[in-house]
Amino acid sequence: MADGRELDAAADGTDIGAAADGTDAGTGTGTGTDPVTGTPRSSAGAGTAGEGTPAVPLPPEWAGSDLPAEEPFRSFLAAPGPETAAEMERYGAELAARHTGLDGDALCTLTLAVLDGCGPPEGRAQLRTDLAARAAGAAAQADTTGPAAGRATVWRTLGDLLAREEGAEVAGQPLMRRLAPVFAGDPGAPAARRFRLLSALYETVTRD
Repeated sequence: MADGRELDAAADGTDIGAAADGTDAGTGTGTGTDPVTGTPRSSAGAGTAGEGTPAVPLPPEWAGSDLPAEEPFRSFLAAPGPETAAEMERYGAELAARHTGLDGDALCTLTLAVLDGCGPPEGRAQLRTDLAARAAGAAAQADTTGPAAGRATVWRTLGDLLAREEGAEVAGQPLMRRLAPVFAGDPGAPAARRFRLLSALYETVTRD
């Protein structure tokens, strides 16, 4: 699974040299008036993915960062909506697994693969049972904020993501808020930095 390798930063789509009639000198499109018909020109493709203007506004504090140009953030910015929010939650769980050292665990790897649609669908019930057992075991060792508590949160969140895909209601905090404390102990870690950006984008796409 891709973890967001650094890609070239997308342009911001602003052309300070636009012609006076509203035509973008780089694309030939704009919103000026047609000199023949006198009707307004359409701005073809403005704001679409791949032309530099994200469909989701980038939070100002991330404007100078290279992360928004990396995957999966670039895709999240380009395609907001309920499906994107669900993908963000799944990526949040992956980041939390990485941060807590569970990303190398076979059960975690299998669960993430199933959530990606790559694993065997017939074993989901047993998978949820195994995840619940891991969550209970980690919780039994945990204080409220230590590493074991973080691992318990990851296992429980993975189980809830599977349950929700099967139509079950997930009780408690929204999954992204539930995952946030996992990163509190080391906010400068790479996975924690990615999660902060992910959370900001998630709040934007899920805001009423």
